[in-house]
Amino acid sequence: MPNLWAGFASGCWAGATFRLGRATARAGTLALEAVSNEVAFLLGPALAVLAATRLHPAAGTVLAGALVVGAGLAFAALGRTAPAPVATGAATPAADRKAARRPGTLLSRSFATLLAVNLALGVFFGSMQVSVSAFAEVHHAAPAAGFLYGLKSAASLLAGLAYGRHRRRTPPAAQLPLILAFLACASLLPLLAGTPWQLGLALLLPGAGVAPCIIVSSTLVESVMDRSVLTQAFTWTNSASAAGIAVSAAAVGRLVDGPGGPRAGFTVPLLALTATAALTWSNRPGGLSAGGSGADPGRRPASRWYEHE
Repeated sequence: MPNLWAGFASGCWAGATFRLGRATARAGTLALEAVSNEVAFLLGPALAVLAATRLHPAAGTVLAGALVVGAGLAFAALGRTAPAPVATGAATPAADRKAARRPGTLLSRSFATLLAVNLALGVFFGSMQVSVSAFAEVHHAAPAAGFLYGLKSAASLLAGLAYGRHRRRTPPAAQLPLILAFLACASLLPLLAGTPWQLGLALLLPGAGVAPCIIVSSTLVESVMDRSVLTQAFTWTNSASAAGIAVSAAAVGRLVDGPGGPRAGFTVPLLALTATAALTWSNRPGGLSAGGSGADPGRRPASRWYEHE
């Protein structure tokens, strides 16, 4: 359910920018959403642990459930924030099949690439959580695991604020592979950490790349997708991230129990982000896929980030 609400909320943010008629408001509103998520990630676990330790062991679970249900009901009551419905005309089955892969649809190449980006981010989150916990346990500092992972979230929060405050001339499609490459390089640092405090410092740089990556990815989803499927698109990207978290957490849990230990777990986000950075780089505007020596000068580039704008 939280993933569905996250998709709905992103659709509402997009609807708000459409109503304002300000393209420059996109990054700011999406940055605000990313920062609010990081605040929730920082405060939520702390509140749940505090309730469980000070009140009753079940109080943390009850509090989390109450917040999810209460916030969901409050969100559902804000009908005026919903994006305006988009009318779609009747079409024949053959026309529907042909239109299913047109630019701006859920089966387009650009959206598939953005799904891969969010899947890789989910792998980053899931594998980092397990690996950091395993690293802290190996170094007899298990209680510090939450604090160490919180440093990553704090760095992401600050980076999201900084990103939202400044306007950039570089288009989001060109920013995304650079941010992913930065995240991949920064993910090397935890492999070099030898103590918990070194790991805490090593998590700051990867954390600083998380919020900008989410903001740019959401901006591109809003840019390339048809408004009639925009909320669905955000739901799919959130689901891809959740799937990456679930699968990577399970896989890395087995890895860290093996001979490689926590370092084996830290290699998973490195590989996932490197592969995704290469994928987005090949699809960047004016990239190699846009044509080589034998390309048709009148042919549209194969890179289709802005195919619907």
